[in-house]
Amino acid sequence: MQRNVLLTDAERGYFAELFDEDIQLAPAQQDGLNHMISVTTEIPQLIASLLGKATFTLLAEVGNYKLWFPLEMSLDEFGQPSPVLGIPEVLEYCGAERSWRLQAEPELCLNDTQYAGKVKVLSLSSSGMALLPDNVHTAEQLMQTNELTLSLPDGQLLRLGIEPVRRENNILATRISACKQNRDTLRRYLFQRHRQRHPALYQGLS
Repeated sequence: MQRNVLLTDAERGYFAELFDEDIQLAPAQQDGLNHMISVTTEIPQLIASLLGKATFTLLAEVGNYKLWFPLEMSLDEFGQPSPVLGIPEVLEYCGAERSWRLQAEPELCLNDTQYAGKVKVLSLSSSGMALLPDNVHTAEQLMQTNELTLSLPDGQLLRLGIEPVRRENNILATRISACKQNRDTLRRYLFQRHRQRHPALYQGLS
């Protein structure tokens, strides 16, 4: 994997704007946390499908997490190439790497008429959901469902394709898929929640 830890002032500016605060993008160790920023031209297979058609990524390794930012090149008004950072995919790595899972968010719910109030969202990531139906009948209905509408706390509705993976103790684990717009919205929501849940990690970047 090719990496370059030396970023330009413009790249630093884009990153700072994304975090909405001034941050330093040099490799550093603060408060016992290791931070590494690098640019890579190879995208791990694990997240390639989640990042769409991005050919470059900016990787921020923060604590036990990796933040993969899609990095696309666009032309500005003068025809000069300009890097544009997308919404990051947050991976956690304690052993195997996987998309970070948001646990127990009471405001998350399904908006579908037949499931509203009957199914609890136990966890959510960019790649899947864990659902707890209120009874066996609802669980069996979910097993036959291939689309659900997720309601975010801000009122946005996301139409997600679902694929049941396993069912255990009436908990249904599913893979999810979505169009680019909905996936970006979901990734942005998860990134915001990750920052809220782990503020110390991001303070270490300031």
